[in-house]
Amino acid sequence: MGSKDDDFGTLDVSGEGQVSVKPDRAVIRLAVICEAKSAQEAVDDNAKAATAVIEAIKALGIAESAIQTQGLSVSPIYQYDEARRVNEIVGYRADNAVAVDAAIDLAGKVYDAGIAAGANQSSGISFKIGDERPHRRRALEGAVEAARSDAEVVAAAMGVKVRGPLKIEVDAGGGPVIKVAEALTRASTPVMPGELTVSARVRVSFSYRF
Repeated sequence: MGSKDDDFGTLDVSGEGQVSVKPDRAVIRLAVICEAKSAQEAVDDNAKAATAVIEAIKALGIAESAIQTQGLSVSPIYQYDEARRVNEIVGYRADNAVAVDAAIDLAGKVYDAGIAAGANQSSGISFKIGDERPHRRRALEGAVEAARSDAEVVAAAMGVKVRGPLKIEVDAGGGPVIKVAEALTRASTPVMPGELTVSARVRVSFSYRF
């Protein structure tokens, strides 16, 4: 309960609305890892393999702008020398990771094409909603209805009457939950996106009359 002024007071409540939505976009994460005796050789081998992976993905109709480099590195490979009791550099590892934003129906094909072209590591596939705005509006409507309903229940129990809202706050968060699925390394990889939840939360201060 809030402050009381003459025969009026304030009632603070919160509400949450949720909408289940089938995702329409997938992000496929693939990487090429190459090892060689020299750093230059590892980088050169990696560049060739990564280019082949990207070209295979683009051949599916994926725009170049939808393919983003997530990580690019080269690092030494150490091996412990028991006799000398020291770590020695025995080679180098080059890593090139990319994320591909694609329509759901192309996710499995992108994954398979990348693996077939030379990608040898994947952190899986995540799903998202291309445009969450209409779903968030529905979630906000549900959140406001929930807040109003709670305020009316509390007011009725106390024998007071709810009047108009004095203040409304909308949480900045509440976007869709990104769902991650582990991809399988086999031909015609199945992709089952399921549903995501878009949520919204509001806090409302209502005035009430005794």
